[in-house]
Amino acid sequence: MRMLYAALLSLPLLAGGGGTVAFKQTAFLAEVAATEPEKAKGLMYRQSLAKDRCMFFVYSEDGSHAIWMKNCLIALDVAWVDAEGRVVETAEHVPPCSPMRGDDCPTYGGNVPARHFIEFAAGTLKRLGLKKGDRLGWDLVLDDGRSLRGGAPVPKAKKK
Repeated sequence: MRMLYAALLSLPLLAGGGGTVAFKQTAFLAEVAATEPEKAKGLMYRQSLAKDRCMFFVYSEDGSHAIWMKNCLIALDVAWVDAEGRVVETAEHVPPCSPMRGDDCPTYGGNVPARHFIEFAAGTLKRLGLKKGDRLGWDLVLDDGRSLRGGAPVPKAKKK
């Protein structure tokens, strides 16, 4: 059973839908956290996150959406965006919080009202030069088939 659980955790992004998040000409394969259980789980127990992947947290209205790193095993970069995709807050190299700490994990961000937030592998914001005021775009499909597009235009995939 433990091996099956480990195998499931190593699978590619699996949450509530997927699609693309883009900054300028850099595109990320996005996993979507749209339901409360998906948002609560986030990237818990993941041992890695590829530099071309991210998790997009969907909210229906602006709010203070702080993150909690409970049971996270990897450091993350986070960008909070408004409804138009403008970055309103960032956090870099947010440290993991060991499962040994139980519920005693700090929260990060959520100091500025935002519509959504996106979690990236640590080092992504610096690598891209992504900062407050920049615009991200997204083209996502939720599990129920609804499309969610917004922010800056998302570059079309190049055919090989």
